Amino acid sequence: MSITNPANQMKINAAKAALKFVKNGMTLGLGTGTTSSKFLRLLADRIKKEKLKIRGVPTSKGIEFMARSLGIPVVFPEGVEQIDLAVDGADQCTKIALLKGGGGALVREKIIDYAAKEFIVIADESKVSRVLNNKTVVEVLPFAYAFVKRTLKKFGLKPKIRMLDNGNPFISDNGNYLIDCEMEINDAEKVEKWIDGVPGVVENGVFTRFTRIIIGTGKGSYELK
Repeated sequence: MSITNPANQMKINAAKAALKFVKNGMTLGLGTGTTSSKFLRLLADRIKKEKLKIRGVPTSKGIEFMARSLGIPVVFPEGVEQIDLAVDGADQCTKIALLKGGGGALVREKIIDYAAKEFIVIADESKVSRVLNNKTVVEVLPFAYAFVKRTLKKFGLKPKIRMLDNGNPFISDNGNYLIDCEMEINDAEKVEKWIDGVPGVVENGVFTRFTRIIIGTGKGSYELK
């Protein structure tokens, strides 16, 4: 008898709830992360069973590979006029904002998620919080990382360049560095705009625009309101 991991089941339940919003003919933004991967597998099964015509715009090279391996047609921004729906996960979320970037795909995620007509966030119960106080991820141009790091530190943050086990900097799919910052966010919109205004910053992991947040539980799901 197989035993389902409780956290795994929460992710699956959140993904199942989001899948109900998918309609035939849609172009979907395909999020990156463990919960998004659950959604991708469920989506692939539904496409096969119902013979749906669905296209997916991936937010990372890893998700592109996974989508292709599951038989989901992949397209890129230059090949679509509109993204009907994006489904993506979160590292931490409140009712009004979320943090992303733990997997390093925040730039492409924000581009696709914000461009979509609707953006559904899927997460398990452990990601819900009263305040955003997980690490805030900032993607920076390698040329500018030292300047950006000093600027963030000057304003009371504790920025650290994300490193690999071999001692080299983590490189994003876009060829950039990531800076992980320790901070508590009280005004998400203000912080999002402020960080993006620092010269050398490509994008940050504070997300303030979405349609709904679906939280998976052990027995089902609910919408965070």
